Amino acid sequence: SASRTPVLCTQYCRGFTMARLKTFVILLPLAFLCCTVDGKGGPATSNQYCIIGAGPGGLQMGHFLERAGRDYVIFEKNTTAGAFFLHYPRHRTLISINKRHTGSTNKEFNFRHDWNSLISDDEALQMRYYSREYFPKADDYIRYLQDYASKLNLKIQYNTEIMEVDRQPGEDFVLRDQEETTHSCQVLIVSTGLWLPNIPETFPGLEFAEGYESVSIDPEDFEGKVVLILGRGN
Repeated sequence: SASRTPVLCTQYCRGFTMARLKTFVILLPLAFLCCTVDGKGGPATSNQYCIIGAGPGGLQMGHFLERAGRDYVIFEKNTTAGAFFLHYPRHRTLISINKRHTGSTNKEFNFRHDWNSLISDDEALQMRYYSREYFPKADDYIRYLQDYASKLNLKIQYNTEIMEVDRQPGEDFVLRDQEETTHSCQVLIVSTGLWLPNIPETFPGLEFAEGYESVSIDPEDFEGKVVLILGRGN
């Protein structure tokens, strides 16, 4: 696309020799596109801004960059925006409020009672139009985030997991994805959230504990049992 321009092969294919020219370089009228030295991956791409993660934070930043006419791309390892909410919360009900009626017509005041909606210029992109519940369902929030991404035409590259980030002094960030394709940018924004379990330091009996990500959510499984909960977060 127009926002993803080729970069010179010599910038990223370090270890390149003229003897290997026919293996790694495709000659085009205006630029060289190259693969990695081991022959894997696709053409390198370059943008001014790279955002990792198409959750609420990444989408919000993408909107502001899109509105400002900036050259950016959002990398998302899953097939949809807001994929975190496909699995969490486990009970499928958010704890962020959706107060649709505040008794006020002041938009700023009302927005402070909406803990789910992202900022945009589209009045229809508010969580109040996706759920009537005070604590919305996670599935409704996924639908909202998907509409936010599509209706605002955000530049998201799905199925792209960034595996490595590198930066040499005075140079751009260089990102490598699961296909060994390299992407460069001047500004890198990481919006991946907290997607790994917070496992405490090892203590006797830790092997008997279950994490939130896998513990049963059926109340009958705990009936008549003594339950110890480690951690008092949400």
